[in-house]
Amino acid sequence: MSEEKKDEYVAENADAEADTIFGSTPDNEPGKPKSGKSFNTKALIIGICAVVLLGGGLTAASLLMKQPEEDVTDSSSGETILLSPGNAEDVVTVDVANTDDFTVIITSEATEDKSAVYGIEGLEDMEVDTNLVSTLVNNGSKLEAQSLVEEKAADLSKYGLTDPAAEVTLHFKDGSAFSFSVGDVAPMGTAQTYCAVDGDVYLVQNSLVANYQKSSDKFISTTILTEPEQSEYPIVESVVIERQDLEYEIAMEYDHEGAEDDTVGGTASTHLLTSPVKAYLNVETSSDVVTGMFGLSAKEIAAVRPDAAELKKAGMDDPFCKVTMVCDDGNTYHLLFGNTYETEDGTTCYYTQFEDVPLLYGVTAEKAVWTTVMPGDITSANIFTTNVWNLATLDITAGDRHLSFEGEGTSGEDYVVTKDGKTVETERFRLLFQFILSIYGEELYLGDAPTGEPDAEIHLTTQNGKEDYTVSFYKQSDLKTIVMRNDACYQVRTSCLEALMHNIDIFDTDEELQMSWQ
Repeated sequence: MSEEKKDEYVAENADAEADTIFGSTPDNEPGKPKSGKSFNTKALIIGICAVVLLGGGLTAASLLMKQPEEDVTDSSSGETILLSPGNAEDVVTVDVANTDDFTVIITSEATEDKSAVYGIEGLEDMEVDTNLVSTLVNNGSKLEAQSLVEEKAADLSKYGLTDPAAEVTLHFKDGSAFSFSVGDVAPMGTAQTYCAVDGDVYLVQNSLVANYQKSSDKFISTTILTEPEQSEYPIVESVVIERQDLEYEIAMEYDHEGAEDDTVGGTASTHLLTSPVKAYLNVETSSDVVTGMFGLSAKEIAAVRPDAAELKKAGMDDPFCKVTMVCDDGNTYHLLFGNTYETEDGTTCYYTQFEDVPLLYGVTAEKAVWTTVMPGDITSANIFTTNVWNLATLDITAGDRHLSFEGEGTSGEDYVVTKDGKTVETERFRLLFQFILSIYGEELYLGDAPTGEPDAEIHLTTQNGKEDYTVSFYKQSDLKTIVMRNDACYQVRTSCLEALMHNIDIFDTDEELQMSWQ
């Protein structure tokens, strides 16, 4: 019996067999002796029937799943079919036609030490992802198939090859060429794609042909400014942010003098805020704003060689934000942000231009930190940063109340402090200064700096001679006090000033110092 007849027979008799095996078996007719089959024999018969049923079910399922008219060569052995026997180093150009038509060319010839570098014709004035472009050369020069689907296919439409996703031709140094077409992705989750070579249809791994389906702009590098090696990193002398939503510039400058001061550890930035007011920067929150232009990457290329209409639509005729970065290597960089838009996946991006590069980038709002940053976001809240055991002098004045200390030593074990020439308890002095260290700027103050006689003033110097500064307190109301160190002003609650005055009053007593003002 043929396999086809056998399958039909099994399908037709499945119900009857099922009744016998799983249903109630009719009793023997009266008067007839019962069968003499053993228990093992009965079990064997039942097992054979079950196998027949299972085989019939699997055969029926395989018939339903079978692809019509596809003579697929078995590749279970893992062997592949080499479609192009060429070498990547012999490729001269690659012509790609998809939704775009472009040609891959050599931009730097191979040497003994380096392979050839490839670019895209017409994009020579732009930074392309050379690694991505090289896949168009490497993958096609030795293209391999997992299996042959159909020789000289009469109907290419069922493979998506009458209107291919991509048509590719590689040209070699000897004048030969190799062409193939990319069709639909094969069904059943094989991670393979139909490809045609000289009318024959093959299955090729998706990864080998995916990049041939990309338009030329997808090969342009999304890195806006390459980050230099650490040893070649320039000093950012200044960064200036101009925004339409601000009446002032946010400006930062390199603090050449402060950069040499290691007394504050890692709490202070090497840069200072100079506009709209002077203030110290927070090293963590300001780093992306100061040096973030290096290594900045876009989510996508929004437009290549945009015309005037495209630039106006992007808001580049009057940019929302302009960032200027000046470095000590002589380079000055300009970064412009225009309108926002949403990408296909719903991500909010800013249209972005860099220098005179003829591109519109799409930079995510998360990376476009300059478009939303405020001075208070990047300034340090620290007002006092000196180590207590490094203090040489500490003078505190509030009206007619005054404390004057001198200290010497390196730790709590050998530090000696005097007040008005008399030795005082080191631990009590430490607690007083611990309270002073707890005073921080709750909010950066952008108004005019206060003038006149302060309500309280603290002046200190350090033993190493690197610090000598005065902090002044100006009470504005029962709720608000302005604290100023040099030209940097912060707003704090007046309870801070009140606690300071209280500690001045009780320092010479046994009363416990107030350690909190919040």
